[in-house]
Amino acid sequence: NENVGSVKISEDVIVAIATTAACETEGVNKISAKNAVSAKNLMNTLKPVKGVFFTNSAEGIDLTVQISVISGYKIPDVAGRVQDNVTDAVQTMTGIHVNKVNVTVNNIVADAAK
Repeated sequence: NENVGSVKISEDVIVAIATTAACETEGVNKISAKNAVSAKNLMNTLKPVKGVFFTNSAEGIDLTVQISVISGYKIPDVAGRVQDNVTDAVQTMTGIHVNKVNVTVNNIVADAAK
């Protein structure tokens, strides 16, 4: 096949994919943007956007997802599922390798369904 041009994926698209994957995870109430924009984050050249941000490297990207967990769910289990879901979604949809997904739980919220 001849090369007919290039494809670039916006940072906003990667953040949107990661956000959707995290929010679709059982036990996650929402993305929690607590301290998502801070001087420390900006100084480390992270790209803070509504509780999901990432850094680029030659090997791929490192994502950090900040979430609120629904009360009654085991936090380590929820965090592990978020890591799996975000990694799978980003890699599948963009072809970009995900080195790791860090999960920060900022809040526990009552389950509104109860």
